[in-house]
Amino acid sequence: MSSITGPFRLLAGLLFLTACGVAVEQAPQTSGTGSAEMNAAAPDADATPPSDSDGLIIDNIIASLGKTETEPGVAEPATEQSATEQAGGEQAGGEQSATEQAEGTPPASGGDSDPAPAPAPTEDSLSSTETVLALLAPVIADSAKRLAPDTTPDAKSDTGTRNDAAPKSGPGSDTGSDTGSDTKTATETGAAAGKAVGDIIWNLESAQKDKTVPDSDTAQAPGDAAAAPVGPDESLSSDALEAAFAMIANRNPLAAQQGFTLPRKPVAVTRVGLLIPTSGANAQLGMELQRGAELALFSMGDTSIELLVFDTAGGPRSEEAARAALAAEVDIIVGPLFSRSVVAARAIAGTRNVPMLSLSNNLDVADRTSWLLGYMPEQQIELLLGHALTAGHTKIAILAEDSPFGRRLSAHALRRLKQLGMTPEVVQTLSPAQLASEDQLKTAIQTFTGYEPPAKDEEAPAFADLPPPRFEAVVFAGGAEFALRTAPVLAYYDADSERVLYLGNAQWNQRRLLMEPSLHGALFASRPTDQDDKFNSLWTGIWDSRPGSLARLSFDAMAMITVVGKNRPQRWRSSLVANSGFNGFSGAYRLLPDGSNRRAFELRQIEAGVSILFRAAPEKI
Repeated sequence: MSSITGPFRLLAGLLFLTACGVAVEQAPQTSGTGSAEMNAAAPDADATPPSDSDGLIIDNIIASLGKTETEPGVAEPATEQSATEQAGGEQAGGEQSATEQAEGTPPASGGDSDPAPAPAPTEDSLSSTETVLALLAPVIADSAKRLAPDTTPDAKSDTGTRNDAAPKSGPGSDTGSDTGSDTKTATETGAAAGKAVGDIIWNLESAQKDKTVPDSDTAQAPGDAAAAPVGPDESLSSDALEAAFAMIANRNPLAAQQGFTLPRKPVAVTRVGLLIPTSGANAQLGMELQRGAELALFSMGDTSIELLVFDTAGGPRSEEAARAALAAEVDIIVGPLFSRSVVAARAIAGTRNVPMLSLSNNLDVADRTSWLLGYMPEQQIELLLGHALTAGHTKIAILAEDSPFGRRLSAHALRRLKQLGMTPEVVQTLSPAQLASEDQLKTAIQTFTGYEPPAKDEEAPAFADLPPPRFEAVVFAGGAEFALRTAPVLAYYDADSERVLYLGNAQWNQRRLLMEPSLHGALFASRPTDQDDKFNSLWTGIWDSRPGSLARLSFDAMAMITVVGKNRPQRWRSSLVANSGFNGFSGAYRLLPDGSNRRAFELRQIEAGVSILFRAAPEKI
């Protein structure tokens, strides 16, 4: 089609402009991963952050969780999930605007036969863009007039993912939406529109291939002034054309206003609700969790599993997200991440006895109706104490940070030692004021170590002649900053890591701690890393990033649900707890009847700026 008469050109232009207006306003917006975002909640950018008294278990290291992990022994920070409710934990964030993704994308090719070569352009001929727009006009106009299928929405969710195809490569991988037309007419029209778009794209690609390249001697020199464009702005035409394609690809262009219609759940389908922060300050963590869950969904290849994502906004939308999940008939919930969100969502889910696999590691929110999947720091303390006692270090001291996280670790270490019939040699808790003041910190550490300075007329003894230290091992009950602040002062008062065994938690697997000279030789507990290469390869095959520890949690949660769900359990609790345990990318673990878990950890040692495996984690618990 090389030329069009004047009246038809006018009619085509009017139709296109009308359709374009609808397409631009109604074209669905897409989320970062290509999953369909629904209007489940309104924006709440002014929500007040919770207070610091909320606890500091999975929420006091948000900064660490936001970073990507590195391989053990590599001089890059490797973050671990541990306590995270720092500075009030769940920050309220603005809700994403209500959007809905189009149900499909235009095919890359189409048409039954190759089109005839286009004739040479004439003065009355349309440009290639105008020709395409004219071709599109009738189809677009027809699409714009179609109404949404007349169905009653059963429930709304933030994201729907069906395990119908593997995700595409790149951060914009399309997981699809689970909607469809209830009438044959809508289906036939959508197919016709898709074929028309395919034919047009084929013609466009053919036209591009036939374009001639200007000779080098006629090309513009670098110093020449750019020629002013003549005619309409091609970029605007391109934008309008893309909007038209988006409209045709969408079977129901008015669905963005009317809301997402979720079909009734088939009996043979297990529907999983993922409650995570997809908006607000912690949206990046939610993205990592969603990608981990989707990676498991497509890797397992079980088409009977459906995944729906609900936005908690880091806390403010937790109850609303839980209600939306129940309305969507989910069989089990994965998440939320933060302690306050877990408590709020569990109260709603418990009304219908829907089990919940929370991603928190705060023992205070453990409950018999839900389970914690996080890496609990208390278990890391037990591993460290067990190793110290086995190695013959019976004189143990506890140096604690006066924070919720530090007090929790210190209290657990004291309980465990008491159960073993032991008493620590010395316990010292440092306040924020002491940590901020150099003089106060030195005074407190000197008292803690029992250091006696030599008299003025005496020379300092040689290292070999130093008196034995007051204790043989010290437990650092605090975060990464606490260790960096106190370790050099301990070494100054002759309680260095060569004479005393330093014991730390998973937060120590960071470059700045690995490079700290005073921590050389220290031991810390870590999640198992023996499967990291395999998981990283699986992850980077789809996304151009490195996964964090949270991604492993959501992956293993979905994999566990897939395995247990094959038996269609009537009671999820008995199936999850009675199992002999699970072994995934996050390591071996077992869910306990009280709502907590038992996880395997490995021991790593700091040497020359890297961490090396000191003792591998067990493969079964």
